Amino acid sequence: MSFVADELVKWKDKPDWYSRIDFDEYERLAAIGYQPKQIAMYYHIPFDEFQWDFNLIGSPLKFHYDRGKLLQQAKEGISMSVASETGENVTQAQRFDKLRREIAFQNAVNDIFYGDIG
Repeated sequence: MSFVADELVKWKDKPDWYSRIDFDEYERLAAIGYQPKQIAMYYHIPFDEFQWDFNLIGSPLKFHYDRGKLLQQAKEGISMSVASETGENVTQAQRFDKLRREIAFQNAVNDIFYGDIG
């Protein structure tokens, strides 16, 4: 049995403004730290419309936003890992440890709150 509400919150159709978004650039904007409201303004999209589509289940807007942030964090982590392997760069090793703790904490929170989802 399918509920009508299930269909209302899933991504279905691309909005008219969807073609304006360059997703490589969009991911870089997310990686820099811009919020969805700022990205909507950047692409000259009404925020209410953008936010609605951003929050739908299966939204490519949300996926690319999260992917952009992840790619940047991963690139930084990889470079810190390489720099700290030799032990010569103490600052990079400390930053790398801090990043690993932050990721571990966020993963623990996600496991507690969303462990049985997806």
